[in-house]
Parts: sequence; C-alpha cells; structure tokens
Amino acid sequence: MRTLKHFHQLVFFLLSWLISLQISAQPEMPARPADKLRIAVSWERSPESHQYSKWLLEADANIRTVVLYEYEIDEIPAILDSCDALLLTGGNDIYPGLYGREADTARCGIFNLRRDTLEMAALTHALESKLPVLGICRGMQLVNVHQGGTLFSDLPDETDCDTLHRTDGDGWTQHLIFPDKTVFPLADFSRKAHLVASNHHQGIDKLAKSLLVVARSEDGLPEAIVFEDPDKGFLVAVQWHPEWKPLAGELSKPLVALFLEAALA
Repeated sequence: MRTLKHFHQLVFFLLSWLISLQISAQPEMPARPADKLRIAVSWERSPESHQYSKWLLEADANIRTVVLYEYEIDEIPAILDSCDALLLTGGNDIYPGLYGREADTARCGIFNLRRDTLEMAALTHALESKLPVLGICRGMQLVNVHQGGTLFSDLPDETDCDTLHRTDGDGWTQHLIFPDKTVFPLADFSRKAHLVASNHHQGIDKLAKSLLVVARSEDGLPEAIVFEDPDKGFLVAVQWHPEWKPLAGELSKPLVALFLEAALA
C-alpha cells in the first residue's frame, strides 16, 4: 500500500511539473503599466527586428507594445481591453477566400490563415470597443476586407496600373501619393503630393461602403482610407510603409503622432 501511495504521489508530481512547463512556455498576459500608453501590434516581421514597435517607440519612448501574434486567438479580447490602440501591420497576402475569390490563390503569395483569423478578430473587438486603429499596407487591405470590400490579388496581372508599387529583389520602392485636400487626416500635409515607401502587389479593388478614400497613387489606387462616418471611431489605414526608415518620407512622423494622439484621447 505504501509503495502504491508513493507511486501516486510521484505521478501527481510529474503531471504538475509538466503542466507548469506548458504554462510557462506561453507568454504571460502583460500587465498594464499605469503611466504608459500600450499599443497592440498585430504582428512583427521578426522577433529580432520589431520594426513597427521601434517606429512607435521612436515617437514616444514611454510606449509599451504587445505583439498579438504571440498569443492565442481567444486571449486577444482581454489583451485589447488592456490596450489604448491597435496597429495592424504589413506582411503576408490575405487569403482571397475571405473576400470571395478563392480561385485567385494562384496569383497570391504565402498565406497565414492563423494570422488572418487573429487580426480579423482583433479588428472586430477593437472597433466594438472604439479603440483607435491604424493599418499599414496589409493592414489597410485587411480593414477593407473586414468591412466587406475586395482586393486585387495581383496588381500587375489584374490592372493597367503604371505606378511601380513593388520592385524585384527586396521589393522596396517609392512613389507619389496624392491626398484629397478636403478629407486627408493629416491636414497640414494635404496640399501636395508626397513620396512614400511601397512594397506590395495587392491593393483595394471594391471599396467597402463604410470607408472613404483620402489619398491615391498616380494610377488611382487607394493609398489611404478612413471611416466615412467619423462617429464610428478613429480609423486610418495606409497602403504605404511609414515605418520603413530608409524610404519612409515626410508623412511618417505626423502619421504616428496622429495615431498616438488618438490613443491618448
């Protein structure tokens, strides 16, 4: 009997140890600092670069960022409830089935269905909670898809656009964007064209009814969108890359300042 009792104790100890290892392997739910803005960043290019987080921190060193992709999807609402704003970042193509074009998969690059699901859930919760949202590149496309719009799966193949939005090699290029002078959210920068960093082969085709285009490239492709009804909350999404320092352009700093001002409000 004593041997059996010791055996049960050993099994209990080993199970407890294994469970504790599994729990410790998951990132801890970050505590909200009382004196810092917290920005939810949907995804980063790599754990080493944290390019989007660095862009935010260069604007305000007191910011704390939390990368949502490091957590389980069912944890996202609770994390967002502890945040002041959501940044939807660039990256993989969005699965075309989400906007009714499953047949276009051959025109697309690599998909990440977990990321698609996580970011759609994050955006839903953020909008319901009236969290300020900024979308960058893929992030702008995701906003449009979330609201019921569609995308060109491959601009060179589906359009006659003559603006270079991506190059061979590392993909990065620059082109001009033209703000709508009456509704561009960066009012002080609305009266002239601006050079921006670009690296994408997809773009908005059918615009969701809830959205308004506030800047375009020379070929007419939407480059910035907002909610048509401002009472729906702060939402700005851009097709260019303000965080890409080598080519960011003069809109980078005012855009992050606008976003952080909304997060503070």
